[in-house]
Amino acid sequence: MILKGNKGFTLIEMLIVMLVITVLLLIMIPNVLKHNTVINNKGCSALVKMDTYSTPYLAMILQLE
Repeated sequence: MILKGNKGFTLIEMLIVMLVITVLLLIMIPNVLKHNTVINNKGCSALVKMDTYSTPYLAMILQLE
């Protein structure tokens, strides 16, 4: 079915939308990567703390068995 009288987006309008999306992605991606690094570092330090606290407890359990 061919729709007559309905106007779609022009090529220029589509290019402008693509440009805006690209600029937003270029602004967001470095921030997301920076926060990802911070989150990974905090997660690693939490694992190290958890390991140092749990190691004596695990040794005690293994001695009881």
